[in-house]
Amino acid sequence: MLQLTTATAADLPALCRLVNLAYRPGDGQAGWTHESALIRGARTSEAQLATVLAAPGQVLLGWQAGQLVACVHIEPASGYGYIGMLAVDPACQAGGIGKTMLAHAEATLASHYRLPRARMSVLAGRPELRAYYLRRGYLPTGERQAYPLDAGVGQPRDATLDLEMLEKPLVA
Repeated sequence: MLQLTTATAADLPALCRLVNLAYRPGDGQAGWTHESALIRGARTSEAQLATVLAAPGQVLLGWQAGQLVACVHIEPASGYGYIGMLAVDPACQAGGIGKTMLAHAEATLASHYRLPRARMSVLAGRPELRAYYLRRGYLPTGERQAYPLDAGVGQPRDATLDLEMLEKPLVA
């Protein structure tokens, strides 16, 4: 059973470990959602995550047997809520945890923040991840953004790597 909580400063070490493990695992630890083939370097740091926790929004956490196994960041914006940093421990992937976390993020944006739609960005070089979100009702907006080279979230292995924006209407 997945227990859901909201991240606090005390969760930063475990949260940092989870996000880096899910996005940029070491050799032999790769899950299906990793992006190590496209980007090198850490996905995040405790300092970056502390900044996220201090900003408007929340980082929702998923726990199993006392272990942090999933997270997702939600941030209210003008007319929509941004969803990012959806991560599931590679050892726990393909069991529905990601779907549960995404649904919880969407529900929180709709009910708590009263936002009509969710937006997210996905790496354009990840067609399987894009397909995952399309199956969950997200649609391409036609917008693309350059990879954030100065954000401290790793360096693309291909200079043409960019982000595609997806959007989904929310039901309160």
